Amino acid sequence: MGDNPDKTKPVYKREDSSGSSAAGHLDSIGFSMAKHIDRLFPSASSLDNVDVAAANTGHRLHAVKQEIRRQLRAQSDSHQQQTQSIEATKAAIGELYTRISEMKAKAQTSERMVFDITQDIKALDFAKRNLSQATATMRRLQLLVSGVGQLRQFKEQKKYGEAARLLPAIAGLREGFAEHMGVRAIARLDDEAAGLQRSLGSMAFQEVQRGFDTQGLLVGDAELMHQACLCCAGTEEQTRVKDLYCELQLRAYVAIFQIGDDVSQLENVSRRYAWLRRILRNYAEEHAPAFPDAWRMGEELSRRFAHTTRDHLSETMATRDIDVGHLTAALADTLAFEAQCDKKFGIVRRNGAAVYESSGAPAESFVGSVSCAFEPYMAVFISGEQAKFEALVRRFRSEPGDDDPSLNVLASSTDLLYQFRESLRQCAALSTGQAMADLAQVFAQSLSNYARSVLVHALPRISSTTAAPLDALRRACLVANTADYCASAAAQLEQKIIEKVDGPLREQVTFAASREALLSAINSSIGALVGGVDAMCAPALAALTDAPWHDVQTVGDQSEYVLLIASAIEAATSVARVSLSGPRYFRSYCDKLASRISERYMTAIVQCKRISEIGAEQLLLDAQALKSVLLRVPSIGADDDAQPPPTYARIVAQGVGRIEALLKAILVPTDPADALVGRFLLLFPAAPRDVFRHVLSLKGVKPADHPAYLRVLQAHQRQTQLDKQSEVDKQSQLDKQSEVDKKDQLDKPSQITSDVPVAAVPSAYATPDPRSSSMPVHVTGRAPASAPLVSRTSAGRANEHSRFGSTTEHSAHLSPSTHHAGQSQTTFQSTTYANMPDPLGITSGPSASNEQCSDIDAQSPVLASLAANATATRTKINENLRKFMSTMRRP
Repeated sequence: MGDNPDKTKPVYKREDSSGSSAAGHLDSIGFSMAKHIDRLFPSASSLDNVDVAAANTGHRLHAVKQEIRRQLRAQSDSHQQQTQSIEATKAAIGELYTRISEMKAKAQTSERMVFDITQDIKALDFAKRNLSQATATMRRLQLLVSGVGQLRQFKEQKKYGEAARLLPAIAGLREGFAEHMGVRAIARLDDEAAGLQRSLGSMAFQEVQRGFDTQGLLVGDAELMHQACLCCAGTEEQTRVKDLYCELQLRAYVAIFQIGDDVSQLENVSRRYAWLRRILRNYAEEHAPAFPDAWRMGEELSRRFAHTTRDHLSETMATRDIDVGHLTAALADTLAFEAQCDKKFGIVRRNGAAVYESSGAPAESFVGSVSCAFEPYMAVFISGEQAKFEALVRRFRSEPGDDDPSLNVLASSTDLLYQFRESLRQCAALSTGQAMADLAQVFAQSLSNYARSVLVHALPRISSTTAAPLDALRRACLVANTADYCASAAAQLEQKIIEKVDGPLREQVTFAASREALLSAINSSIGALVGGVDAMCAPALAALTDAPWHDVQTVGDQSEYVLLIASAIEAATSVARVSLSGPRYFRSYCDKLASRISERYMTAIVQCKRISEIGAEQLLLDAQALKSVLLRVPSIGADDDAQPPPTYARIVAQGVGRIEALLKAILVPTDPADALVGRFLLLFPAAPRDVFRHVLSLKGVKPADHPAYLRVLQAHQRQTQLDKQSEVDKQSQLDKQSEVDKKDQLDKPSQITSDVPVAAVPSAYATPDPRSSSMPVHVTGRAPASAPLVSRTSAGRANEHSRFGSTTEHSAHLSPSTHHAGQSQTTFQSTTYANMPDPLGITSGPSASNEQCSDIDAQSPVLASLAANATATRTKINENLRKFMSTMRRP
């Protein structure tokens, strides 16, 4: 470099003579060799002070080595101190372990001493407990022996009262010796006590048997019989005594009410219950003292009577024809009898279970004990109710009757629901089982028949010739209100039946089918209401169809038929708002009315003979007027003039929008055909052929010319489909390319690019790279005689960033080529990277050579190391550029 005569010697300037800034830079984690060199040698002239920079670096190296030696010595001293501390800690731990072992040994010695002391105490405690148990057992044995002896004496003397009081005590003592039955004496004593108890029970049963004659009359001593019953309490003899007494008392009942006699028929059920009341009265007056109160003999007698009566009634109803009146009367008497029995014997229901009111002990309710016999035959009652409701619905259909204006519903609906209520009350009194579930199905079926046969049949048939159309509309509203009232009542009736019916049958109760039938009747009513408005608007729409729209010369105000339609809609809607009970039904009426009027208006236009362009403009004006009328429908008769609901506004906009689209298509001239077809496709993207034919007919195109227009329409459609397919294909290719690019970005290393312009340099200073790729690049400016090592401008910083680590930005790639002197701007196409300059930017002039660069590297070991690092970085940059270019060439 010193041999260049044209170069001026630059002045070397250090950033910090003390080297502290450089030292901080060398200690950083993100140290960059290239940036460090650029900082030391900002220009080519600064290379004269390379020796100074090398000396500073050497001093820094020596200082670092001294610091390392000091740190190593300090670490060695610290290691010796740590070793001594560890040894002292180990010694302390050993001493602690020795002390713990001594304490553990002393604890074990103390534990053995305490165990020896308590062993004697335990032995004494066991001896005391065994002695106490033996003493108590001997005392109980003495009591048992004495009790058995006394019981033997009471048996011989027939002292049933004293024996009854002694039996519970002996039973308790026998239970205490259950574990000592292996002792023969105790076993013999237990057998003797059991034999005495059985013998007393047998004697007590015989005493009660002698106390009643064959007719069930008391002939013995009631007090003696009472004591005898106490002796057999809790044994099988008690059951024998109960069976004996109930059989004697019910013997006369079975003889009187024999199956097959007239007195045993359903109409005489009340006589059975009267007989039992007489028997219970006799028991309370004469027989009750003979039995203990705990036996509840009156309740037992009533329960046996109920079971016998149930069997008799079941056999009677199975062999005889059943009259519905007799069945319901017998069932009502039976239910009353069961309720009276529960009340008489103090049986109530608490928390879903039957208990005695006085003691709260579990009990068996009389409810269902006799009435369960009627359950299989309740179908007769259900059939009678069904026939009654069917006849009622037929009468409502044939005789509509007078309606009550104050109710706003048909009078027949209130009559039907009243009959439902009475029938449910009667069934609830008779049964809450399967019969009530079947009755619910009858109710649902009757409501469905009423909706189809009465409500739908009552809807008026309104036409353009109807004398009083508004009265007919009120009738339709009345039917809708009635159906809504019945649907609400059906929901309440369903809930009430579910509350009353037995739990397992609740899933069978449903009025879904009847509600659907009533909702269908409501829809039919609203349809009839809308149909009536349609009939009122029919003359005006007929006037629209018959008008000569092809002869219209000017566009004026809205047509007269629009006023007729508006007046008809306003009158009908006022009636609907006042007569319909539910706001949701009025909203449904408005929605259906807007759709119907829009369709009828469209049909009336299509039925016109021919419409000129001016006529189409007039019809467009009328359509806007009709739209305004329809938008005011929800607020007709309301207190405030509010905006229509958004849903309704969309319905009106869609309906009138189709009309306007048809009229706008008619406005387009037929010649040329492409203009008409193009306009039609804009208005009707689906291109319906029937609508296009209507447009041609309304414009006066002869049917013979329709095929030509249809061919043009078909050609436009085909071209549109091709365009759409082309767009789809392009989008698909773009999506695929985007997926490929994303995949390549994940699989390939980052590309390092830059868009910074650089000065061109002679090819003598570039290192050839056989892996280079070519790409277009714009290079501006010409190289000066002496270029700096690295430019400090913004462009130079960007170039430096591109060379030493940019992995996120993608921009134009630099490709230097042969320098052309005197040219301010040169564009190179399809160049190679064979002339890529050295990354350090050593471009000192045209006389510089590779040998001189090698001499510079050889003069400084630090600079040689930096040059090697720069060569590796340049290789990595070229590799990334090559991969990026291969990616860009992919289709």
